Amino acid sequence: MSTTDAATVRAMDAADTHVVSAVLAGTFADDPVFCWMIPDAARRERMLPGIFTLFARAYEPLGASHVVDGGTGAALWAPPGQQAFPDEEADEFAGRIEQIAGADTARIFEVVALLEGQHPHTPCYYLNLLGVDPALRGGGLGSALLAIALRRCDEEGQPAYLEATSPDNRRLYARHGFEVVSEIELPDGPSLWPMWRDPRA
Repeated sequence: MSTTDAATVRAMDAADTHVVSAVLAGTFADDPVFCWMIPDAARRERMLPGIFTLFARAYEPLGASHVVDGGTGAALWAPPGQQAFPDEEADEFAGRIEQIAGADTARIFEVVALLEGQHPHTPCYYLNLLGVDPALRGGGLGSALLAIALRRCDEEGQPAYLEATSPDNRRLYARHGFEVVSEIELPDGPSLWPMWRDPRA
C-alpha cells in the first residue's frame, strides 16, 4: 500500500472488479482510440463496463494491479512472463467480446491485432489499462498509480511497457520515464504510441 497526498493506492483484489470496470469505463468513454473502435457514444457507454469487467477479472489474479481507495482510479498490470489471456483462452475471450460488442467487434479486434504485432518479446511489466475518474483528472491519481508499480519495476530491475491511446496520457507516461518506441496509426483514425521504460537504479 502506498499513501500520497493525492490518494491511497493498494493492490487490487477480486472484490474490486466492478469498481475497476466502472472507473475504466468512465475514463475511456471519450478516449480517441475507444471512440474509433465504438463510434456511437450511447453504445460505447453501454458496452464499456462489460468489456472492462472481462479485463478486470483476467488481470486481478496476476497480482500486479492496483486501485485507489474509494474506486477513483485503477491500473491493470501483467508481470513479466504472464498473460491475462493465455493462448488456450483466446477464443473464449474473443467470443465474450463479440457478445458484448456486436457490430463493433471487427474494429476492436483490428486494434488488438495491431497491438499484438508491436508487443515486445523481452519480459517486462505490461500496463494494459490505467484509468482515473474524469472528474479528478489532473489531481495526481494517475501518477500515484504509476509510482507504486514503477517502484516495484525498479526494485526488481524489470522494464515496463504500455500503449498510450491519447496525447494526454502519452505525456503522463513520459513524465514517469516512458519513451515512445513507435506509432500505430489506425485507418482514418487516431494514433497509439507503444512506450518503453527501462528500470532505474
